[in-house]
Amino acid sequence: MRKLELLSINEMNRHFIFTSGRSGSNYLSNTLNNSPDCVNYGEVLGEWTLPFKLIGRFLCNDLGAEKYFRVIYSSKVYFFIAQVYSVFSHLRGQRKINYKARRKVSSIGVKDFLVTMERRKGFDFLRSNNDIKVIYLYRRNILKKYISGVFMSENKLASSYSEVSIEPIDINVDAMLSNLEIMTDEARRERTFISSLRNQVLTIEYEEYFESGESKALWNTAAFNFLGVEPVDIKSGQKKILPDRLKDVVNNYDEVLVALAGSEYEAFLY
Repeated sequence: MRKLELLSINEMNRHFIFTSGRSGSNYLSNTLNNSPDCVNYGEVLGEWTLPFKLIGRFLCNDLGAEKYFRVIYSSKVYFFIAQVYSVFSHLRGQRKINYKARRKVSSIGVKDFLVTMERRKGFDFLRSNNDIKVIYLYRRNILKKYISGVFMSENKLASSYSEVSIEPIDINVDAMLSNLEIMTDEARRERTFISSLRNQVLTIEYEEYFESGESKALWNTAAFNFLGVEPVDIKSGQKKILPDRLKDVVNNYDEVLVALAGSEYEAFLY
């Protein structure tokens, strides 16, 4: 760990994408990485992520993730390792290589979720580093977010760079109702945290972001401007996996419809 020395980052600004699962954060992170001036490492707090396996489990402790975040944001060694990993990842996926020199990068950041931020006590780091610009990306339709999560779990598919042929899934109604309550409370905790920050915050709603090609371009430009980097007209190459109509995704749609009729979640069906 001694080689991961903490180095000054006065030459660049820092950012953080705060979000939750199935809210389009992979798309946004990859779009930011299309800029030669910007690097977003993606998730770093989950125990399943490579950064946490390599260094996070040694640096996170009962006091929180402060030391770990400082390494992620500051270490030149970590930056180089991440760029090398990115090259191999792009080669494996037959995608264009996007290697960057650290001296040319203007903004560096990560993304992470409410649940892992709570578990690793990451909120304190953001609150005490109010120079970090925060992009809050949230999905208003938590029903579609839940169903997208079920699909991902059953098909082991979080994202794709090619068109995917999907098979509709069955939804356990009792599990759905229970999880919608949990997700409603999580959304409330997200908003509470965001309102507690003194950082600059750009709020992006998933539904507005992905409404059309034009809206994606407008929000991408807003994100680049917010981070102080030159906008690029290159979007993420990721493809949308699920169709918009729930009828095309859920085998037992009529059962779901009956279960949600008259509830606060009914509007999310349409």
